[in-house]
Amino acid sequence: MDIELPPNTYMAPFAPAPADKPAPNWLRMVCISDTHNTTDTSNYPIPEADILIHAGDFTKMGTIAQIDQFIGWLKSLDHIPVKIVVAGNHEVILDKGFYEQHWRRFHTTKEDHQAAVDKLKSAGHGIIYLNNESYVVDGARILHEKYQKQMKQSSMESTTQYVDCVGDNAMDVDAPAVEDPREGWIEGYRIWASPWQPEFYQWAFNEIRGKLKDIWKFIPEDVDILMTHGPPKYHGDIVAMGKERHAGCEELLERLKLVRPLYHVFGHIHEGYGISEIKWDEGSHSTICINASTCTQSYRPLNQPIIVDLPPK
Repeated sequence: MDIELPPNTYMAPFAPAPADKPAPNWLRMVCISDTHNTTDTSNYPIPEADILIHAGDFTKMGTIAQIDQFIGWLKSLDHIPVKIVVAGNHEVILDKGFYEQHWRRFHTTKEDHQAAVDKLKSAGHGIIYLNNESYVVDGARILHEKYQKQMKQSSMESTTQYVDCVGDNAMDVDAPAVEDPREGWIEGYRIWASPWQPEFYQWAFNEIRGKLKDIWKFIPEDVDILMTHGPPKYHGDIVAMGKERHAGCEELLERLKLVRPLYHVFGHIHEGYGISEIKWDEGSHSTICINASTCTQSYRPLNQPIIVDLPPK
């Protein structure tokens, strides 16, 4: 169904480059998902932005080598200060319990779960790996410096980081401060991310339908941007094959009705790529749903990144 989207939410053209942000102090967010290591070896263009959102399935089969390949690609995106990443069902090694039981289905040799997690957690270069956690864009200074070592000594809550900080502590930052022509302040946007989705052919981070409400209850009521690997029911979730026409999570949709984020970014269902809208309260408020799957059903990276421009909050 066609919807009238806000002018600040659109699919980024591959060429020419997207238009500039409405104002320098707006937050530009580029959304992608389900890249499956294809963007690492292609010329897939990622436009300049303040934050990259990757909603999972960044590898083919979740090996450490594939995670390294993905991290290397993220590090090459030096025109984006912060890259927020959540796992998907293909990142089998990141789901510890699942991997212990099923690693033989995916890998010839068992690999180290904790080593894989540590690689993502300590990657630096603005890479933020979230697993049922929040990231708050809170008073982020984007004037003069992208990387600001001394700010890491502030007394922020553990799930809060500044846009111009990298890593979990100052020691993670090995890049010097660099001049950044952007100006202004971006503050107050809360992102919460989870890799979980309803059972889907016995992959990682799957849960029986009906039990996911025990995870979704932790989505903060003040979340602005919800980031999950899988879609909510009826939004970007139609599958071409299978018993269920809609593969989305009904319990997630119920939680959306309560928390009502501005945006919900996800992937998982490649053929569901696109943008939809859920209207609440007879149209006075809505949630924009973005299925940001980069790969098509044939695993080719042909879908455009989706851009969201957010005003200062």
